[in-house]
Amino acid sequence: MKPSLKQKQILDFAVKNDNQITKKQAIELIGHYYFLNAQKYVGEVLSRMVKSKLLKRVKNGLFEISTERKETSKGIVNPNQLELL
Repeated sequence: MKPSLKQKQILDFAVKNDNQITKKQAIELIGHYYFLNAQKYVGEVLSRMVKSKLLKRVKNGLFEISTERKETSKGIVNPNQLELL
């Protein structure tokens, strides 16, 4: 699954920032996409990224790029998806 535009912006920022990003930095980065309650919606984006193993939560409000992801021609894939039964 390819990351969305917002997820790609977060990943690009994290790569430039020692593979880490805080929730506050993410809000400053993509919060302008939301008219109201940017904290909530950016938090949901970060949570979806953790669930899909694009990021991992180090501690509350701090995320880093997950080492469990693999890049393929079709996008970023969880390594478990590459193995057959």
